[in-house]
Amino acid sequence: MSLSSKDTNLILNFLNEDTCGSSLTFEQISAQFQHNISKSDYLRVGNALLLLLQNRDLIPTPQQRLIILFLFNDMYKSEQQSIHLNPFAPVFISILQHANGENLSTQKHFHWFISPVTLHERWFVKTLINNSNNLKDLIKKTPNQILQAGLPSVDNEHGKEELKDKIQERLQQLPVLVQCHLPAVIDDPEINHYGFDNLINGPRQRSNDSRQTIERLLSSNAMEQTIRPEFLRLVPPLHECSIDEFVWLLPIDHDPSLFTWDSTMCITNTTNYEIRQLMEKAFQGALNLQQQQKLLDELDNDPNLVYHIGLVPSKLPILVENSPLISIQCLLKLMSSNQMPEYLSSLLNMDMSLHSMEVVNRLSTSMELPQEFLQLYISTCTKTCEETKDKYLQNRFVRLVSVFIQSLIRNKVIDIKDLFLDIQGFCINFRHIREAGALFQLVKSFEHRNNETNETIAPSSPPTTTSLLTANDE
Repeated sequence: MSLSSKDTNLILNFLNEDTCGSSLTFEQISAQFQHNISKSDYLRVGNALLLLLQNRDLIPTPQQRLIILFLFNDMYKSEQQSIHLNPFAPVFISILQHANGENLSTQKHFHWFISPVTLHERWFVKTLINNSNNLKDLIKKTPNQILQAGLPSVDNEHGKEELKDKIQERLQQLPVLVQCHLPAVIDDPEINHYGFDNLINGPRQRSNDSRQTIERLLSSNAMEQTIRPEFLRLVPPLHECSIDEFVWLLPIDHDPSLFTWDSTMCITNTTNYEIRQLMEKAFQGALNLQQQQKLLDELDNDPNLVYHIGLVPSKLPILVENSPLISIQCLLKLMSSNQMPEYLSSLLNMDMSLHSMEVVNRLSTSMELPQEFLQLYISTCTKTCEETKDKYLQNRFVRLVSVFIQSLIRNKVIDIKDLFLDIQGFCINFRHIREAGALFQLVKSFEHRNNETNETIAPSSPPTTTSLLTANDE
C-alpha cells in the first residue's frame, strides 16, 4: 500500500536538504512524527525511509541520514526492551560493520546494502543502540550540532556483537526465500560513478529533482516491491506401474455391478436455470403474463421443482405482493413439506394487503388450513383496521376484510362460533360501512340458524335466512 500524500509531504519536510540540519531538534521531529503518523503506519513509513537510505543520490547529506536513523529507533523504542526486536535493527548493524567511516567514494555500492557513512553517523547509531545517558541530551540537538560536535576518543563497541548475534538468530527463523530478495529500485550507475551534481545544474536542481523522484516512488508503493527468486517445483516422475496394477487401471471384465456411470452428470439443466431466473425476477417485481404462465406450467409439470427455485419462508411476503398466483401455486406444492408451518407463519407476520387476503382465501378453498392460523390471521386483519389512522385507507381495509370474512364463512372454512364475539365487535365499530353491516347480518343469520338447529324446532332452515343471505349477496 502506497503512502498518502500527507505522510509523504511530512517526510519530505523533515528531509529538506536546505533546512533539515538546523530547523528542528530530534525531540521536535519525534513529537511531530508521532502526532501526524499513526502506529499502524510505522512499518510502511519505515520501509519508505529505508528505500531512501539505500539510494544515496536521493538523500546525499549526513543530516538527512541522521534523521532517518533516529526515526528508525524512535518508532519502536516504547514497544520492546531490546533493540534487536526493532524491525530495522539490521540497518544499524550494516552501518556499524563499515570500519573506515570516512570512505565516501562515489563508486557504485550494491543497492540492497547501506552505503558507508561518516564517523559521526556511526557514533550516533552506537548511542541509539546502547541507549546511554547521552541520548537524552542528544535528542535536544539539531543534526548540524551533532555533526559539529567532537567525537569521543574511545570507540565503544559494547553491545554490537551481541546485537548482531540476536539479529542473525531472528533472521534464521524466516524462510530462505523471504531472506533472498532485492529491492525493485536500482540507482543509475552513471550517476553513482560520476556524481549526481556533475550531471545536472548544481545542488539546487538536484534537490528539486530528488523531491519529485521521491514523491513518485512513494506514491507507487516502490518501497514494498521486491525481486524474489522464483520457487521452482520439479515435475514429479511418472509412476511405473507393475503388471498387477495394470489389471486395476485397465479393467478387462466389464461387469455392470462394479461400475456405475451417471449419464446425467455434467449436463446442464436449462429448465431449472430458467425457472430460477424467473423466480429472481418475481422477487424483484411483477412478471408479465407470458413469464408468469411459463412459471406456472413448469410447476405443474414438475411438482418437486418448487424445492429448487430459491423460495424460502423469508422471501414469501415479497412474492405474495408481486405475484400472488405464483405464491398460491408454490404453497399448494409445498403442502406436504415439513416447512409448511414456517411459510404460514411468514404469511401471518406480513402486512395485511389485498394480495395476502387473496392468497389465504384461495389456499383455504384448496387445502385444509389450520383453524389456529385462520383465527390469528382474521384477528390480525381486524386489528390492522382498528389501528389505521388514515380514514380513507381504514375504510378500504374494512371493506376488504369484511368481504374476505364473508367468503370464508360462506365456504364454511372457519367456525363462526370461535370468532363470533370478535367479528361482532368489528362490525359494530365500523357499522357505518355497508360491507361491515352485511357481514354483521350474515353472522347473525348463522347464529339464528344454529340456535334453531340446536333447539330442533324446525327440520329445515327458516326462509328468513335465505332472504338475508340473498340480500347480502346483492
